Amino acid sequence: MITKAKVVVSMKEFLCSNKKFLILTSLVVLLSALTALVTPFIVQNVSDTLLISNKTFLLIFISMTLSFLLQLSAQLYRENYAANFNRQYLFQLLEKMSKLSYDTYLEAEPTYLINRIYQAVDALYLFFINSLPEVLKTALLLFFSVLFSSFISWKIAITLLLLIPLNYFGYKTINKELSVRMENMQQSSAVALKDLTVTLSNVDGIKSQANEDMLYYLLEHKIEAMYVALANANKFAQTTSSILGFINQLSQQLIYLWTSLMIAKGELEITNLIVLSIVLPLFFNSLSEVNRINLDFRSLNTSNQYIQNELDDKVEKNGHLDLVGIQSIRFAKPTFMQGTKKFDFNITATLSKNDIVYLSGPSGSGKSSLLKLLLKFRPTEGIYINNLPINQLENRSLRQKIAYLSQETTILSTTLEKNIGYGNLLTPEQKHFLIQTKLLEPILKNKNWETMLVENGSNLSGGEKQRIAAARLLITSADLYIMDESTSSIDEHSATAIFETILNFKKDKIIIFTSHDKKKQQYATKIIEIGK
Repeated sequence: MITKAKVVVSMKEFLCSNKKFLILTSLVVLLSALTALVTPFIVQNVSDTLLISNKTFLLIFISMTLSFLLQLSAQLYRENYAANFNRQYLFQLLEKMSKLSYDTYLEAEPTYLINRIYQAVDALYLFFINSLPEVLKTALLLFFSVLFSSFISWKIAITLLLLIPLNYFGYKTINKELSVRMENMQQSSAVALKDLTVTLSNVDGIKSQANEDMLYYLLEHKIEAMYVALANANKFAQTTSSILGFINQLSQQLIYLWTSLMIAKGELEITNLIVLSIVLPLFFNSLSEVNRINLDFRSLNTSNQYIQNELDDKVEKNGHLDLVGIQSIRFAKPTFMQGTKKFDFNITATLSKNDIVYLSGPSGSGKSSLLKLLLKFRPTEGIYINNLPINQLENRSLRQKIAYLSQETTILSTTLEKNIGYGNLLTPEQKHFLIQTKLLEPILKNKNWETMLVENGSNLSGGEKQRIAAARLLITSADLYIMDESTSSIDEHSATAIFETILNFKKDKIIIFTSHDKKKQQYATKIIEIGK
């Protein structure tokens, strides 16, 4: 678990790296506090209600308007800064997610991880933009409220002072229990949203269901758990905080009543009641802000604990050697662990440039698992790159030298061109090269580079998806090309055409492929059999 010390260090580093924003935030807070306090300050210095003239009203109006305009300008700038900050923080967490160990990534489930990451970004945003500035503002308003009250009566000032620790420690005790409930709520929400996303993303599956209650039966329990967890958190928060709210409201009413009696007796001025009518709402609103700030911090702390426990502490192992290029690959009876179970391959082989290797074996023999070991998806023994143990190689350095075409094709909700370029525009040379290969010819008959592709490629056939994946492979510069059943979902003629195109344009490389189509063995210069 993340310790309090770690949270503090992290927050200190965070604050130090955003000094400009903190200065701007402090300015907004000071201006906001000034806007709230200018009226009681002016009235407090007027000894007689008869002296409150049109000039006084004009002074209050001008002061508050000027302060408000400055505050508004600073807030707009602050929100623009926050948008950039949120973007950077989101990508930082997504990078942490991408560096999780392979099995942790699978077990945690990507959609669940993404939902928790969004919650973490929102939690930090709310604390950074709202709660952190409110700490200073709340402190200022509480201080000046007590100060103005002390000018009127020490009894009122003492009452307000006693309410501050009562609310602070009361809400702190409440929120300690609430943080546990919030963790349960975040977990339930992430699980429910994950299943909603996965289920509703399958458009064909949803539309083909004749049973209209299918979604209800499929998702009922998890959605119910999500809202029950939310309700439990809210019930606890509202019930316990209402007690403190009652004490605050009772105190406020008694202060008004006592002040009115003192005015009736001639011991206080009517201006004192005017000041209190402005100061007391500021004071009690600030007390309620103490609770919200505490809640936001608890939410932030919950998210920080998740990031520490599930992202930072479960990063995949990395090597220390930089890889310039792949000259050779040697299998010496590779082994790997998945959980507590050990897997081994009785394979001894050496691969070099120009080798086209067919990886043969029945379904379930571990062909895909072996190929993934070449990418260091799992720690392994018995694989050597350029005669170096693969575990000693830096992950990114190794993966930059490998082009991997898996059985699943990722289709982005963007243009055909950006899909092939994985979000980037293609260069004129890349477009010319792809047209020359004729790989995209069937797609470009009905579409163009600017055609928008929808989520999961719903406006593409299986063959078109595979051609897009193959096009990505062709424009990728690598030393090792891996094709894992990459054309299994399309017709034999199209599959052969795609396969031959890749082989023709990727000579002088190491190519490893798997295929249920035994005819493709004819292209191989070496065959490695698994499962015998």
